[in-house]
Amino acid sequence: MSINRIFIVGHMGAGKSLLGKALADKLSWTHIDTNIGLERYIGRTLNEIIGIQGAEAFYQCQNEILKNYLGKENLVITTEDSFVLDEKNRKLLSSEYVIYLKVSTSVQIERMSGGPSPLLPVDLSLFLDKLHEQRDALYEEVATITIESKSVEDDVNTIVKEISK
Repeated sequence: MSINRIFIVGHMGAGKSLLGKALADKLSWTHIDTNIGLERYIGRTLNEIIGIQGAEAFYQCQNEILKNYLGKENLVITTEDSFVLDEKNRKLLSSEYVIYLKVSTSVQIERMSGGPSPLLPVDLSLFLDKLHEQRDALYEEVATITIESKSVEDDVNTIVKEISK
């Protein structure tokens, strides 16, 4: 299988952007980061932040941006955490090579501890658990492979080994 693009999906705090940059460097490809991390900084889901219609418009915008990259090669693209919630976005990924970077809630909290805290008082663990319930199956649905995140170096080596088969 010839791989021209690699998409990385997963939860906030999984390390998608770090992995994407490291993987692109290893492959001598270009890294495109479309993850703005809005939910992480606000501490609410996209629907709660901008409403259902606003979220739908946001997903449509994401879809159009990513469609632009489908004709290009040698790209590692990291996606917004909520990207998989939209059926059109999941369909867009169906013919692409997609890595689901899987992490537990405790790993997410540990990795997010160095960044800004949510703006609103929220039980981060409960919030992240809710997102796992909502999204894990969707990430699995679009994934070509699932990586249980260890370290960036280990994850890059695992992916390079997988895509070299």
